[in-house]
Order: sequence, then structure tokens, then C-alpha cells
Amino acid sequence: MNRMIFISLVILSVVLISGCTSEPKPVVPVNPDNISISSINVNMPEHKEQNVNIVVSNNADKPIDSVTVTSFGNFGVDQSGNVNIPGKKDDVSSFASLSFQIMSPGFGVTSDTTDLTISYASGMDDKGKPIVQTKIIPVETFIYPDAELQSVGFVNDMDSLLDSRMEKWELKKGENTTISFFVKNNGKTTIDENSLVVSYEVENDRIGGNESFMIKQAMATSGTSYTRGLLVPVKDDAPNGETNVVLTLWYKDKVIDTENLVLKVNL
Repeated sequence: MNRMIFISLVILSVVLISGCTSEPKPVVPVNPDNISISSINVNMPEHKEQNVNIVVSNNADKPIDSVTVTSFGNFGVDQSGNVNIPGKKDDVSSFASLSFQIMSPGFGVTSDTTDLTISYASGMDDKGKPIVQTKIIPVETFIYPDAELQSVGFVNDMDSLLDSRMEKWELKKGENTTISFFVKNNGKTTIDENSLVVSYEVENDRIGGNESFMIKQAMATSGTSYTRGLLVPVKDDAPNGETNVVLTLWYKDKVIDTENLVLKVNL
């Protein structure tokens, strides 16, 4: 009996030792070409935080795990989510929403596109460890100055730009008024001269038209432009009543601030 027990223990030891020394077989990871990410674009002022949501789709039969955002060009990436996505079923891709927070750099240092990189775990190497893969997609990006319109309102004429501004102005057809304003840089990057434009548009084109003005001063942090004015003539045949007048601050072709005023034409 003792001999039989001894033989059984020897066989069991051989089996256990054989099992421990066997090498794990590598598993091929999901190719990045089988991963797709929803199209997004980022438009924001400099040195600000913004939450971004993307949809990650897995078009492979195998799952991908620990999917997360690892980098986004010269943007800071913080608080990225982490999701697991199963493989596709019945030729239908699996997907999951992934959110992350970014911090924009200073304006003027980003290109029109910025590479977004996500990583995921898939497959197994010859040591039994998961393989980390990356997927890179280009994202349309536009960072603009953190500037705003200040002290916006109607005044009587160009000689009255520093008078009290009015959000609503009444006048008769054929008369003029003036919009007074200045621009302030709330950001950390100096805004070059001749890079910002202020324009107004009278919404009812039967009453008035539009005009624009180039800001000629450079502005460092907390800097301002001169107080300027835009003449708003009312047409001779304008109908009586009210219309909105929208004052807009532009950087290139991007609207970065607006103010609304009301113009009333009396009989």
C-alpha cells in the first residue's frame, strides 16, 4: 500500500512540475486598424479646461481592455476614463464612450490638427503579460485668445466715447448713433496688434447695416485696447420699431465674444 501511495505522489509531482514549467502561448493583439474613434474637433480659448467625449469602436473579434487617453499633442490630459470593450458580435462592432479632460496651451502654438493617442491592452506576450497597443487619430484643433469686449454700449457720437454707455438707444430714421467699446486680454499670451477685429451687424437690414474695426494695439496679460467707436447710421427709409445690434469680437474667422444691444427707431 505504501509503495502505491509513493508511486502516486511521484506521478502527481511530475504532472505539477510539468505544468509549472510549460511556457504560455503568445496571443496576437487587436490591430489598431480595427479600432476607430468618433470624429471630434476642439475649439477653445487658451489655458482653459474642457471635457471631451469620444466613442471608441472595436471592430475585431477579440476584446480590448483598459482603453484610455494617454496624450493629446501639447494639450494637457487629465482625468481620462478607462473602459473595456468586448469584441464584435454577429459582425456588429462593440463600442463605448470615453471621456477625458484637457487643458489648452497658449494660442498660436497649436496646428490645425493635433494627434490624439489612446492606449489599450490586448493579446498576451510569451511571458503571459498583456500587450499594450496605441491608436493615433488627428483631431481638428483651434485655440484662440482669451479676450473679451468691455464697456459696450451706445453713446451719442465719436466725441462721447467715454460717456455712460446705454444698452438701448432710441432715435429717428436718418439719424446716427455710436457704439463705444474696448477689448481686454484675459489670457497669458500677448495678442499681436492687428490680429483682432470688432464688427457690428444690425439684424434688421431695413434699419441699418454693418461695419468693422481692426484693433491696432498689442495687448499683454490684462492689457486693453483704446476705447473705440463704430458709427451706426439708420437708413432714411427705415421702418419704425426695434432691432438687435450684435457687436462681435473676431480672431481670424472665429467668434470669441459677442454683446447684444437694442436700437429703436421712432416715428
